[in-house]
Amino acid sequence: MSDGTETPLDLEALPTGESVLIAGPAMTGKRRLLFDLVGASPDGTALLVTTKRGADRFRERFLAGRDADDWDIRSVDCVSRSRGFTQHRDSDTVKYVTSAGDLTGVGIAASGFLREFYHADRAARVGLHSLSTMLMYADLRRVYQFAHVMTGRIESSGFAGAFTLDTTARNTESLDVLTQVFDALVEVREDGNGPELKVRGGDFGPRTWTTF
Repeated sequence: MSDGTETPLDLEALPTGESVLIAGPAMTGKRRLLFDLVGASPDGTALLVTTKRGADRFRERFLAGRDADDWDIRSVDCVSRSRGFTQHRDSDTVKYVTSAGDLTGVGIAASGFLREFYHADRAARVGLHSLSTMLMYADLRRVYQFAHVMTGRIESSGFAGAFTLDTTARNTESLDVLTQVFDALVEVREDGNGPELKVRGGDFGPRTWTTF
């Protein structure tokens, strides 16, 4: 665990080739669960796609409580080029796209890293935070197609993936549609005693609401 707390998820039990959607209201611990799942990569290999924070900050948060020397990380940054005047240039480990709405650019950058890991025979885990930001720039049909392609590439490469989505009581369409492309759903909610989760469609966590 990155922060020393326990999780009811069996992190190593997420099958290779499968992708999980972590969905729930804002500020309910979805990013933490994503980090936990990606952090269970058997050989310390990860692809992080960030739509809310720059790649450096997101990578630092992921590595908090982990030994950076044990990790080989690639990042797709959908944020930095849209903020300020600093020029961000691609490197061997970080690719930048203009915004979270550039789904084609995100897909190309992510696919390149996935191909690299595949040819190196790595056991990568992929984390994308968050599909909700993409929905602010692109319609649901395009985000669905993007998620379908991404999860398909994760499956064909033999990796595993975790994606997050913010939900609201008044807008369930995005969840209903996007869930279709994932192998399992981790639902998250806030209870009076703290956040709770349950797993649908997978055997790596509780099927009833459990505090974490």
